[in-house]
Amino acid sequence: MSVLEKLIQKVFRGSPVTFAEAEKILFYLGYKLTTRGSHYCFRKKGRKQIVLKRRSQLKAYQIRDLKEVLISHGYTKQRKKEFRVLS
Repeated sequence: MSVLEKLIQKVFRGSPVTFAEAEKILFYLGYKLTTRGSHYCFRKKGRKQIVLKRRSQLKAYQIRDLKEVLISHGYTKQRKKEFRVLS
């Protein structure tokens, strides 16, 4: 099981997620980062934007938003999506 797969499972389990872990997942999914003050906006054309603030642990609403992004990319709690390398 890859590190990324473990991080995605951690999000669906409801375990605490750090900003760095969320950032790693979003970059893997092809999101681009822009900053506005203390807000970090992850954007991808045709997909929902997700805004995070850098803190040690993400808040519950931020984890919920991250789950929504993962679900929109085909990941579910029960079914693991095949991991692919984006170039």
